[in-house]
Amino acid sequence: MRPINLLPPEAFAKAAGRRRLYRILLIGLLYVAVLALLTLWWQGRVGSAEDEVVQQEEVVQDKQRELNALGDSRELQNRYLTDVLLLQEALITDVSWGRLLNDLARMMPERVWLSTFGGSASFSEDGSVGTITVSGTGFDFPDVSAWLRSIDDDRFPSMAGGWVTSVSQGQIGEAPIVTFSSTTSLTGAAVSNRIADRVPVIP
Repeated sequence: MRPINLLPPEAFAKAAGRRRLYRILLIGLLYVAVLALLTLWWQGRVGSAEDEVVQQEEVVQDKQRELNALGDSRELQNRYLTDVLLLQEALITDVSWGRLLNDLARMMPERVWLSTFGGSASFSEDGSVGTITVSGTGFDFPDVSAWLRSIDDDRFPSMAGGWVTSVSQGQIGEAPIVTFSSTTSLTGAAVSNRIADRVPVIP
């Protein structure tokens, strides 16, 4: 049997209107909820970006402080290098005379002895750092040759290029002798190592 609805048509229209209103309200609530979620998500991203900006600013400030500190270090380093250059210039002809005389006494021929010794330090373009002038005595001319060989020996690198400027025969009592004068150049090996002791090592 077909159902019979005894309600008037206006009641159906009102019910349909209420359903449409509910749907509209529901859609509006959903829209507002989505907007709220998007707003919260965006605020979270903005907050993270602001935190990152703050961190980067702190990093920049730290780097700036390091650069300022390095500025003082560069000035100190320049002063250090300037002082080192001054020391090197001052000690470029700083001959170790004690070591030189000790080596000379050790290398001197047995039949030769010195009566005078003179030395001067001055840097030359040929690389020498000074000259030595001596007066000596031997028993014969081969002794003078032995003297020249001793100061030009590779085992005595402080001297090089020795020569005899004068030589003459003489006599002490009844013993014949030969007196001579000799000059030789001082090499870089004669320079002291005081520069190493006076320049601190910077790690």
